[in-house]
Amino acid sequence: MPLKAYYKPRFKKELCALPDKEQQEVIRAIEIFVNRTGEKFDVLRLQDNLWRLKIGVWRVFFTFEGDLLTFTNIKRRTSKTY
Repeated sequence: MPLKAYYKPRFKKELCALPDKEQQEVIRAIEIFVNRTGEKFDVLRLQDNLWRLKIGVWRVFFTFEGDLLTFTNIKRRTSKTY
């Protein structure tokens, strides 16, 4: 059963600031992740309820409660990203 996704306004704003090609790459990866298609993803628990999903050079941060994923923000990977 697929998970439910909620996108915070800050996440949407940061996503819209990405170049079109990278926006599509991130959106596609999130859809696959949310729908649990069996692909493997690099997911890391950072804090009690904060997780990081690695998509290329982008790091997507989210919280996870039950079957709801709340995407909070997206950052380009640097030495300070996580």
